[in-house]
Amino acid sequence: MAVLPKFIEGAAFGSLNTVLSHFLGGDGKDGYALPSRYEVIITPPGKPDPAAKKTSLRCESISLPGMNLTSTPDSNMYGVPAEIVDGVSFADTINMTFQSSSDLEERVLFERWQEQAWDRETWNIKYYTEYTAPIDIYVLDLQNNKKYGVRLFDCYPKTIDAVPLSYATATDIIKINVSMQYRYWETLNITAQPQGLGDKLFDVIAGNIKRGISSRVPKVLSKLG
Repeated sequence: MAVLPKFIEGAAFGSLNTVLSHFLGGDGKDGYALPSRYEVIITPPGKPDPAAKKTSLRCESISLPGMNLTSTPDSNMYGVPAEIVDGVSFADTINMTFQSSSDLEERVLFERWQEQAWDRETWNIKYYTEYTAPIDIYVLDLQNNKKYGVRLFDCYPKTIDAVPLSYATATDIIKINVSMQYRYWETLNITAQPQGLGDKLFDVIAGNIKRGISSRVPKVLSKLG
């Protein structure tokens, strides 16, 4: 004879009415995140480029990056072996698509960015820090408030895709597809309060004091530290 199971909570917490009450509430805290509500902030390395903001606004599609925990079976455990985490990995690139203006200013921006990685005259490759820069991606609500954000570190446009030209698509907009290489990403703290003037002054004074002390320490002792 089968025994009917007994549960501590008889009713399910995820009923349809409960779910709808959370997502349709009027407090503005709940709701669905829409893939069409996002903002991208591109800041190429070097001097500020006026085309960067315009290009950021023309980003037609992008993906939030993923993360993968690599694992291996633990053969020392009895029974069914557990998968033990042995590392973390990120995707190599993230694909970005931009609507192009009439002068293809968006493509030119990424061409200039790529040229910061190598010298056109000598063909020598430059330092890593000279051609990498962060990129921020934000998810927005219906009021354009930032609700979630990630920062991609050490980015550079690895590939600018070829752009097909054809009379058959006379009314289409030219799209610039870019494969952006990055090293890793972190979640941005949207709710963090901006640093006040007093805190900024304290950091500046503390930094100056630290540099002043370091300059007076003999080189031999500094090497020992």
